[in-house]
Amino acid sequence: MRISMKEAIFRRNYFKLFLHIAWWTIFILYPFFLGIPVEENILLKILLNTSLLIVFFYLNSDILIPKILTKGRIVLYLSTVLFMISVVVYADILTSDHLNVREVTRIKSTKTGRSLKPNRPPDNPLRKATRPFFSALFILALSTSYRLLYDYFTNERKRNELENQTLVSELSFLKSQVSPHFLFNTLNNIYSLSLTNTPRASEAILKLSHLLRYMLYETNETSVSLDKEIDYINDYIELQKMRFSNEVTIDYTATGDFHTKEISPMLLIPYIENAFKHGISYSKKSYIKIQIELKNEELYLKVENPYDKNKEKDSASGIGLVNTRRRLDLLYPRKYSLHLNTLNDLFIVELKINLHS
Repeated sequence: MRISMKEAIFRRNYFKLFLHIAWWTIFILYPFFLGIPVEENILLKILLNTSLLIVFFYLNSDILIPKILTKGRIVLYLSTVLFMISVVVYADILTSDHLNVREVTRIKSTKTGRSLKPNRPPDNPLRKATRPFFSALFILALSTSYRLLYDYFTNERKRNELENQTLVSELSFLKSQVSPHFLFNTLNNIYSLSLTNTPRASEAILKLSHLLRYMLYETNETSVSLDKEIDYINDYIELQKMRFSNEVTIDYTATGDFHTKEISPMLLIPYIENAFKHGISYSKKSYIKIQIELKNEELYLKVENPYDKNKEKDSASGIGLVNTRRRLDLLYPRKYSLHLNTLNDLFIVELKINLHS
């Protein structure tokens, strides 16, 4: 029986949580497996100190490494690690003194006939600090290894997903992003223009050739200059204007220094094509608004088109938008926001992408 993606993610996270709980439970109980007597003071000391080690483990693996060390802030990372090690050592000494816990130096099984006798070590701060210091170093090494392995397997999984999604996307582009219906109508329009010997026919042919060249050659790259993507959109919209003439009012603006940034190819066009595909009414005039703006590192796209909720949708409707959202998840994780809304018989797309590399 097949399970959904949400169920698979839930089961994977549940299993991960179970492993973490099992590990820390074994870590806490391990000293008692060695023969340390189960006394209230000793158990309380182990729980308190282990809690600090747990905090240190996840602080290092989930915050210090990904948010500080990987950003090149080495001095801050080392300072925080040394501070945490000092806290662990000081807390161990403090709890030992406060709870009057003595170090067990002779641990033998009672089956041998030799009783367990805790020996009070000399009052030496350096000796007291040795065990918790090496415990903290062990946790530091363990959490660092955990984070490195986690990042490695996560990146490998994302890379495999991206490779598979790229293959699907390439097929999707050829089949639907610039539909055969659009090309057929554009060629018919060019043919009609050529019969009147108007200069617009040659202009249309040039724009169509630019569009096809971009599709065939530029989209093979993982990223392209943003100005090439905008040029492609310009040619697409100009050809649509020739097709619909005065039937459709198109309000299109593109502002920003586009040549300074790069973007994954064919990422914006599905939302624009969707407006022409589903927002055109043949019984009344239609209005489509497209706004593209680049400010600093952030690219903003807004598309508005009429929305008829009673209009029958074909079986492939929305597939291009779903595929594009998936590409955004893979290419720009936590670096984009996408909102698809209907308001007053309008379908509105608002997309923001942080293009900071």
